[in-house]
Amino acid sequence: MNNYQPNYINQPYGIYGMPSMQQQMQRMPQMPQIEPQYSQFGQSQQIYKQPIGLQGKSVDSIDVVRAMDIPLDGSVSYFPLTNGTAIVTKQLQQDGTSKTVVYKPVQEEDKKDEEIPKIEYITNEEFNKQLSIISENNSNLQDGVNNIRSQIEQLSGNLKLALDEIKSFRGGKR
Repeated sequence: MNNYQPNYINQPYGIYGMPSMQQQMQRMPQMPQIEPQYSQFGQSQQIYKQPIGLQGKSVDSIDVVRAMDIPLDGSVSYFPLTNGTAIVTKQLQQDGTSKTVVYKPVQEEDKKDEEIPKIEYITNEEFNKQLSIISENNSNLQDGVNNIRSQIEQLSGNLKLALDEIKSFRGGKR
């Protein structure tokens, strides 16, 4: 007769050489969390929490992005170009169209041109010539304003004369 009794407490496997339930649970892949959400009517709805990460993949050209399928939930998909010249995003809009945006890196040379204004130097003769043109334009402008003033004064005088004639024609006061 065999009086052998196995000691199951310290062994990695359970009865009959099978892994214990705890070991099986540890080996199972982690599933995304699903949390119940309650609507305003008190009905429970299961909402799938998507794992954190970027959606999309590397592509060879922007034309490939136009043909790519994107999620219908409105989340943004990212498509970096393999040559590193741009990152393209694509997103489904509420009206059913897709919006594609291209992000390109800023070149340092372009940035330097924008920051430093170009300075042009002129001679004293050119400066005096420009100053005389401005002075001439200013005097022409003043002459025009004086001409308008004199016309307004003349019209005002004519209006007074016309009003006086109307008063005298009607017999004075009204």
